[in-house]
Amino acid sequence: MPDDTSSERVSALAAAARVPLAPDDAGRIARAIAPTAGRFAAAQIDLPLEVEPASFNVVQRREIER
Repeated sequence: MPDDTSSERVSALAAAARVPLAPDDAGRIARAIAPTAGRFAAAQIDLPLEVEPASFNVVQRREIER
């Protein structure tokens, strides 16, 4: 994981999320998160991803329609 922490990867993730990001900012972000990503990789910590249940979307849409 720490090897994947590059400005190019940060730029790609920002572009996928449609967040405008200057190249200098991508490098700064990569340098800032690299130590933490390295510690997680060294400890072999798995973080499960939470996915919103479909029922949440139904409730949310009902509230928006009100």
